[in-house]
Amino acid sequence: MNRYLLDTNILSNPLKPAPSASLTAWLGEQPDDCLYTCSLNLAELWSGILSLPAGKRRHALQDWFEGSHGPVAFFQGRILPFEEKAALVWGRIISDGVRPGKPRNPIDMILAAVAEANGCILVTDNEKQFAGLKFINPMRAAT
Repeated sequence: MNRYLLDTNILSNPLKPAPSASLTAWLGEQPDDCLYTCSLNLAELWSGILSLPAGKRRHALQDWFEGSHGPVAFFQGRILPFEEKAALVWGRIISDGVRPGKPRNPIDMILAAVAEANGCILVTDNEKQFAGLKFINPMRAAT
């Protein structure tokens, strides 16, 4: 059974007024215990919420994030850290990107390293940034 590490853009898509139908279908086909996130994703989501102006939308997103249906509760026990093994993978990924003259975004590569270090397939719609790495894009059919 595959394990999937969801990128922040995948985690946030269902919150959009018109979420991706193909992503929604794909997520519905996956057992919850095969879906993972990492601490970086939580940081990016929380930062995005806190950067919104005070108001109904921000309040609703804060309630969702911190509540029983938010990512911390949903992914309990499946939130992966950036640790030593991932750090070594990150170094290789960054180095591999520098050699051909195509430097990679260090923050995004943390996610890729955590995925690889934990035997996960990265799920993202940011194909350009993760080109050459192992990932899937269940939103491709919608774009």
